[in-house]
Amino acid sequence: QYIGLEVIESPYMIGHCHGIVCLSDSSGSLVLCNPAIKEIKLLPKSCLPDWWGCAVGIGYDPKSKDYKVSRTASYRAEVYGDGLVLFPPRVEIYTFSTDSWQEIKNNSLETEATVFFPDYFQMYFQGICFWVGYEQPKKYGFYDDEQQKPMIILFDTGDEIFRNLLFPDSFYMYEEGSSFCYEMSYIMYSDLRIILWNGFIALFGFNRFSALPDSYGVWVLDDFDGAKGSWTKHLSFEPLVGIGRVLE
Repeated sequence: QYIGLEVIESPYMIGHCHGIVCLSDSSGSLVLCNPAIKEIKLLPKSCLPDWWGCAVGIGYDPKSKDYKVSRTASYRAEVYGDGLVLFPPRVEIYTFSTDSWQEIKNNSLETEATVFFPDYFQMYFQGICFWVGYEQPKKYGFYDDEQQKPMIILFDTGDEIFRNLLFPDSFYMYEEGSSFCYEMSYIMYSDLRIILWNGFIALFGFNRFSALPDSYGVWVLDDFDGAKGSWTKHLSFEPLVGIGRVLE
């Protein structure tokens, strides 16, 4: 049943989970496709007010035995005086069983001091969805554009809670005598991918702060319990000639 495919223009893949593929287009429409049984389903419209951009993920909730699609919506910044005011993201969840969206609390995506911006969806694994994003501290009520700390954003599909996990220490530059990191721009971590490596969660891509400029590396996440873990450098190698970025 190819319901909904005709309303999607130039679709691209958001991600997949247990053989179900999530597609989207420039308008934000979402379609779920199950190639095994040749079914396609157009999801209902968002329940959130007009948003500027969004990060979407798909996963399976082992507690309720239900599939879920999450959408984290971001809103345009507004100029106020000499600074920018950024509005906190809002989150909605689509569940297969109800065929509807419901807004949930954004918990750690907005605290008194930090706002998170999840970026493109990376993968689903054992009840958790993964993105690469960054946190941006506030300064005198505004958001400091010059200080961004990249990290991995986690979404627990069962508890419907967001958490964050820092990159390996070698990815950050620290001011002497301080624990606060310098800016690490989007370009510096846009070529990082969260992957599975021998059954473990791993980070693969460039580390532009390493001794070898633009060297590739694989860092494995040990003792991960869904909220925290420790990184171990597994290997590193120089980029291949003519290969400019990590494969999707």
